[in-house]
Amino acid sequence: MELHGSTTTFNLENVLRQNILGSDYYRQTCSTLNNWSDIVDEIYDNVDHVEPWMSGNARGPSTAFCLLHRLFTLKLTAKQVKDMIDHRDSPYIRAVGFLYLRYVGDPKTLWGWCGPYVKDQEMFAPSGPEQKEVTMGDYVRDLLLSQYYFETIFPRIPKPVQDVINDELKSRNLPTTAKGNGGAGGADRRGVEDAANRRPASVKASLSVAFGQRAPNRAGTREEGRGRDPSATMRDGAAGGSGRGRGSASPEPPRDRREAPSTKDYDRDRDRDVRGGMYDRRERDKDRRDNDRYGRGRDERDYDRGRSRHDDGDRSHGRRSRSRSRSRERRDGRDPRDVFKESARERRNDDDVRSRYGNGGSSRR
Repeated sequence: MELHGSTTTFNLENVLRQNILGSDYYRQTCSTLNNWSDIVDEIYDNVDHVEPWMSGNARGPSTAFCLLHRLFTLKLTAKQVKDMIDHRDSPYIRAVGFLYLRYVGDPKTLWGWCGPYVKDQEMFAPSGPEQKEVTMGDYVRDLLLSQYYFETIFPRIPKPVQDVINDELKSRNLPTTAKGNGGAGGADRRGVEDAANRRPASVKASLSVAFGQRAPNRAGTREEGRGRDPSATMRDGAAGGSGRGRGSASPEPPRDRREAPSTKDYDRDRDRDVRGGMYDRRERDKDRRDNDRYGRGRDERDYDRGRSRHDDGDRSHGRRSRSRSRSRERRDGRDPRDVFKESARERRNDDDVRSRYGNGGSSRR
C-alpha cells in the first residue's frame, strides 16, 4: 500500500510527532518491534484507548499513537491493513487500522476502504475504560467527517472527495456532521472551555493560549492561571469606551503621565539644545576669527593662506596702478601706443648707427 503525503512526518502534527520520537516507550519498546504481527500483539496487550495523548495529567504520547507511528515506518501492505480493520480480538486494533488509513491513505480511496464499516455495530470506548462508548460505525464516520481528532489535526481531505463521502452517507440515511472526539462528542479538547477538563490544549492552541493570545481555532478560548480572559478584557474595553479592537490577556498597569514626558516637551527640549549648540559654534567661530586677526593661534597653513591673499592683493594693486597711469596718459591727449612706437623707432636708429660706425659711433653720440 502506497503512503500518501509526507513520508517523513506521515502527516502528523509536528509537536505530536516529536513527542512520540522522544518518548522512552517508543525508543525502548516500539523500535524493537520489527514486524507487523508483533505490533498487533502489542496493541492487543497494552492499548486501552486511541487518543493521541495519555490520559489524566500526563502529557506524553499515547501507546496507541506510538505503535501507529511504528506502523507508518513499516509501510504496511493492503492485506495487513485489511486484516487490522477486520480483526476480532480487540476493537482497538481495528481503530488503529482506521487511523492508519486516515493519516497515510490516499483520500480518493478512503471511502472504498471505510464505506463498508460506516454501520458497524461493535461497541468500544475511544477514550478508554469507563468512558463513553460508541459503535465502530460512529467512530469511522467521525474520522471521515472531522478535521480534528481529540487534541490533534487530521490531514485535510480535498473538498471534491469530501463531497463524495457526504453524498454516500446521505444515500444511506446517515448524518454528515461530525460529533468530534472519535464520535463520542463532548467539549472540544483543543480549547480549554470545559472547566472540568484540565488538559491543556495541544499544539497551536496551547501555544497561543500560553502566550496570552486567542487559540487559532477557538473563538472563546479561556486562559487559566495566566492573567485575564481575553474575551473579558475585550468586554471591559468596550464598556470603558477605550476604542481598542482587541484585548490583551495580560494588560499593562496604568502609567503615571508625569513619568513619561510628552512628545511636544521632548521636541521643545531638543530644539533648545540644537539652538544652544548653534550659538556655541558661532562663538567658537568668532573666537577663531579674532585669533587669526591678531596672530594668536595661527598655524602654518593659516599663515600661508594669509600670505597668498597678500600676494594676490599686491598683484591686483599693480594692475590697478597701471590701468590708472594709462587712463591718465589718455586724459593728457597722448596715446600710450605712441610711446611704444617712438621707443621702437629709437632702438632701430641705434642699431643702424652701430652697424655703420661700430661701437664707437654710439659712444660718440
